Amino acid sequence: MRKDLDEMYRLGLYGNGIERIKLKKAVQIIQKASASQVKIVDIGHDNFDSACEALELGSVDMAVVDMAQLIRMEKNDENLPYGVVISGVLKRGDSRYVMIRKRHAKDLIENAVVATDSYSKTERIKHMYDGISCVVETDIRKCIEKLDASECDAVFVLLEDIKAARLHNSFLYRYTIMDYGECVPVHGEGVYAMLTKGKKEAVRTARELSHKSTAECFEIEDDIISRVMQNVYVKTCDVYARISSDRLEIYADVTGNRGRIRVNERGTFVNKNLIITKIVDRISKSM
Repeated sequence: MRKDLDEMYRLGLYGNGIERIKLKKAVQIIQKASASQVKIVDIGHDNFDSACEALELGSVDMAVVDMAQLIRMEKNDENLPYGVVISGVLKRGDSRYVMIRKRHAKDLIENAVVATDSYSKTERIKHMYDGISCVVETDIRKCIEKLDASECDAVFVLLEDIKAARLHNSFLYRYTIMDYGECVPVHGEGVYAMLTKGKKEAVRTARELSHKSTAECFEIEDDIISRVMQNVYVKTCDVYARISSDRLEIYADVTGNRGRIRVNERGTFVNKNLIITKIVDRISKSM
């Protein structure tokens, strides 16, 4: 009995809407794959802060959080609570964006209105198109309602969110999947990190479940972004890396004083450092 109690740990679940559905899916992956006893603890329908607070107070031993939120924290010079660490990452989800239009509708033109479900995505849209205005609805379904009512010309969301909302099949022939070279995901998009504090069993489980290639891709992206952003002429930089078998693909989308540049390099993973250097050099020469 004592052994069972020692090996059991509490896994926190939070959020609402589509985000909660995606987090719940990630939590269930951990629960099924773990050899230990896992108890899911609902820590409310609040945001990411509730997970950090629960870990800090010791009411849960592990929480799954969106890596993109951790990156935003870092950019704002905010730190995780004392003792809370990233112990691993889950396999990356589908981080491609989709543009949903009415059937037979043409590509976006100047003065088009695009609906999306977050303010951060409006930056992606304006980054790709000139003369586009955006409206934000936090619920994907409300975005679709605007499209059906001709209140907007298109809807821009993540493919993974469409699937989580179970709208994938109904829009299968109405949307265009954006290629990684055309729309590079925000750093950390599709990656879920496992945060732990204290409990050895939770830390060990997170490390065992950590997806190696996802972690490697994230480190590659982080390395390139940190190098590129040292250039004073660079304003923004998004990088996406993908490992498939022994192959590595890297996409970068950078804006600077000379405008926007998109670069892509492919090769074998053993030549990772060479591919990274090529990406950074091409960007530096173009800025």
